[in-house]
Amino acid sequence: MTPPPESLFDRSLPARIGIAALNLLLPGLGLVRLGAGLEGGLIAAGTLALMWLMAVLAFVLPAGSFVMGGLILAWFLLVYLVALLFSVVRTWPKSRRERGQEWWSRWYAIILWWLLSAVCSAGSSAVQERAYRGFYVAAESMRPTFEKNEKIVADMRWRTSIVGNIVLVRDRDGTIRIYRVAAIGGQTFAMRGGVPIIDGKAASESQIGETVVGDAMTGELAGRLMREHLPGETGSHDVIQLSGYPQDDVAPVRIPADSVYLLGDNRDFAADSRISPEDNGVGIASVSTIVGRPLHIAWSKDHSRIGRRADH
Repeated sequence: MTPPPESLFDRSLPARIGIAALNLLLPGLGLVRLGAGLEGGLIAAGTLALMWLMAVLAFVLPAGSFVMGGLILAWFLLVYLVALLFSVVRTWPKSRRERGQEWWSRWYAIILWWLLSAVCSAGSSAVQERAYRGFYVAAESMRPTFEKNEKIVADMRWRTSIVGNIVLVRDRDGTIRIYRVAAIGGQTFAMRGGVPIIDGKAASESQIGETVVGDAMTGELAGRLMREHLPGETGSHDVIQLSGYPQDDVAPVRIPADSVYLLGDNRDFAADSRISPEDNGVGIASVSTIVGRPLHIAWSKDHSRIGRRADH
């Protein structure tokens, strides 16, 4: 059937809205549907290239500040929104009478365009997740460093074990947990009265306050807020301690090569290396189980904590 002359062709409003909405799948796709292949194709290709550029930069650039990361992300989002808005603005007046006759503007070609977009988007997202991922803190084992239900951004390129640093480890069930490195391969770890001892040297601790800890099973318990410095640690960190818990005393154990001994900062509510995997702890963990490090706190009920550095 011969299509009607252009002067007699007039799309309905829902049809025009549908064509304009194609740009939501991929900026420029609405223009391609109308036969403006060069203009729409350049916008679409530029958008896909933008996705991959953001992924590659995230993977190769060193971790920066929370603000800088947010600004870079906002810039990419702004460019994407500009491309989307430009595509819609250019598509709308053309959608009333213009239509593409070429094969690449047909519905099956539009589906192919969308599939290409989906594959590129999934690929770039996978690359980005190998650089940075978001997590939420599901337990209280790292209080006061992390509060339960806080959201964090993690650097997934990090594989180094440094005494005092916080790492993400994957347990034997595949669950990712957050703990602090207390000792590394070749060192000897022990604990007496809740005080870590590395290679025979006790960590220095001083009480800086009091706090309340507990869960539905234990109820509220009064805890001591301590400032702790592990032997070999750069800087210091805060921990919460109770008194009289069995895991406060650990017999000396030599850490195997390529392994780490991990501790939670909420010492008596952490299933860390003091607890065997059979009892839902992590035991002495292989370095190969380290999958990254927390980098920044992305969200917290206490808004003053948002953006705080979180790897130590």
